[in-house]
Amino acid sequence: MLREAYAHPAVEGIILWGFWELGMARGDAHLIDAEGDINEVGKRFLSLKKEWLTETAGSVDQDGEFRFGGFQGTYRVEVARGSKTVVKMLLVDKGELPVVLSLQL
Repeated sequence: MLREAYAHPAVEGIILWGFWELGMARGDAHLIDAEGDINEVGKRFLSLKKEWLTETAGSVDQDGEFRFGGFQGTYRVEVARGSKTVVKMLLVDKGELPVVLSLQL
């Protein structure tokens, strides 16, 4: 269900209302048990969250471009050339593609 919601263009975000066994009204809705251990549902949720993270590395092409597939959100971009490193934040907004980040090294 989370995958379908996450992929739907009308969904702006997903909120989990509670996660700890002793803080949930429903007995089967928790991700962490009373002792603080992550249960199977919690492990599946963390795996899904990791699947949705975008981490990539590479080099720019002959036109000075680097292309990647990612989700909406804010990205930390680190570009290194020789001994110089530049770090910038890049916002990928809904429907605004391609996103161009200009850097001066």
